Amino acid sequence: MNNRIYTKGLAVVLIIALLIMAYLGIKLSSKEKNVVFNENIGKDNAEEEKTEWIFVDIDGAVNCPGVYELKDGCRVNDAIVMAGGLTDKAYTKNLNKARLLVDGEKIYVLNNDEINEVNSENSKLININTASKEMLKTIPGIGDAYAQRIIDYRDKKFFETIEEIKKIDGIGEKTFEKMKELITIGEQ
Repeated sequence: MNNRIYTKGLAVVLIIALLIMAYLGIKLSSKEKNVVFNENIGKDNAEEEKTEWIFVDIDGAVNCPGVYELKDGCRVNDAIVMAGGLTDKAYTKNLNKARLLVDGEKIYVLNNDEINEVNSENSKLININTASKEMLKTIPGIGDAYAQRIIDYRDKKFFETIEEIKKIDGIGEKTFEKMKELITIGEQ
């Protein structure tokens, strides 16, 4: 009779062990879906320290203007977050928050009062740093392809002078002479 009790006890222990293993298996399999693979695992710290850093000056309608150090590959929105976010009066229609940052660049976020001043002063000028593709196409000598080239250029780096537009493939001195009185780079 002792042997039967021992066998039944062993069977109960085995069933409990199987249930625990099944439960753990289910838990672990659901956690696998949330695993994020980091390609840096196994690499030494020296390689991680090779991260390139850039410095960006952000000013205007942000809560904490200043110079910030960010990882290379960050975007304008990352700089805004570092600067404490936008103020309530920030004007962002001309701001591409998804644009990649460039080392040493200055970002100035206009506020609503400033944009009204700029619009009245430059109402006839087209800002090549902020104009839409359709607005750019109103410039003499600029069609769809050139407008896109201007946008592609400024997505990497804002124009610092209106003469810099001559760096766009196909825009030479003659085309520039036709447009120079009609374009601006705005406040920098």
